[in-house]
Amino acid sequence: MAGPACLSTFHWPANLSMRRTAIAEVLILSCLLSDVGGVICRSCNLSIPFHGCLLNLGTCRTKPGQFCIKESFAKGGIQWFSIKGCTEDRSECFKRVVKHYEIRSSHCCHRPLCNF
Repeated sequence: MAGPACLSTFHWPANLSMRRTAIAEVLILSCLLSDVGGVICRSCNLSIPFHGCLLNLGTCRTKPGQFCIKESFAKGGIQWFSIKGCTEDRSECFKRVVKHYEIRSSHCCHRPLCNF
């Protein structure tokens, strides 16, 4: 009977540390994905198609009333560049300006890294 008790005592600390690690990972992930502290958005001052972000600012976190935004600039039917980040307020969202073969448009979303 001493054999099985010894084995269960031997494995117990390893399982406990794995449980603590798993709980910590779940708490960290839930904090990152929750809306309590806002949403994490991609932040880039210049993104070019087929090259990606050239002026990478990393990420930004929205505050209440803010959203992730992606603004695009197209000319002659070709997208030239885009800008990604956090809005100041809702008025920046879903705008479309068309002038002389140029189109500037913005799209907003409210999920983590949705403006990728």
